[in-house]
Amino acid sequence: MIKDKLQLCLDNALYSQNIFVHEQKKSGPDANQYVVYSLSGDIKEAFADDIVNVKSANVTVRYFYRESLLEKYSTREAVRAIEDLIESVLEANGFEVPNGGFDAGDVDDIGYMVTVFECEYWRAI
Repeated sequence: MIKDKLQLCLDNALYSQNIFVHEQKKSGPDANQYVVYSLSGDIKEAFADDIVNVKSANVTVRYFYRESLLEKYSTREAVRAIEDLIESVLEANGFEVPNGGFDAGDVDDIGYMVTVFECEYWRAI
């Protein structure tokens, strides 16, 4: 459910920008920008009469973009706009992004810079 919600909200926001969203690993042809997300936990958080009634999912969203997009002011600004869009879409869809996005650099040494969004999604069950 959480992965479906995440995929849908990011697809709806980014598809028109020609940015594709992938679960766990990028697939398909090379792209200047893409997003990969993963679920890193779905924790039972609150109990009532020994019954779990709230769960918290931990989600990591990574926005990859070619390093060359940082070379010019206009493309840097476009990258920043996508970062802002991702964060606002996540928050509008119930995901908490307590620390915002952070720059992780070229984590895989593949010529893509990465902005990471660590998110939580709380829900009653």
